Amino acid sequence: MDEIFKALNSFKSTPAADNFYIEVRNKEIIALHRESKDNTVKISQQDYKFLLDKGIEYFIYDHGIVKKPKKKTERVFETLKKDVQGYNLQDNDPYWPTEIAEGGYTWQTPSE
Repeated sequence: MDEIFKALNSFKSTPAADNFYIEVRNKEIIALHRESKDNTVKISQQDYKFLLDKGIEYFIYDHGIVKKPKKKTERVFETLKKDVQGYNLQDNDPYWPTEIAEGGYTWQTPSE
């Protein structure tokens, strides 16, 4: 039994390899690697785990791992205009249509 404890005490685990790389093209993170290849940048183990958890498609590499900027979409709002056939409104309240009639109001999106 003493031999088992001696073996456990003398046991030295191998150090964890800290070789973590990301493949980068035009600031876009393409892939995660454990060995160095072309267009790779060495990163820490925490960054490697973070990218595995969150997903590489949401980040870019610009002298560090940075969240990808969101594309702003242009919002187009509808406007209330007179049309050939539309709604009659009670007390000019756009949210209280009374009936459909000729020359009434309709909600229209501006065309490009």
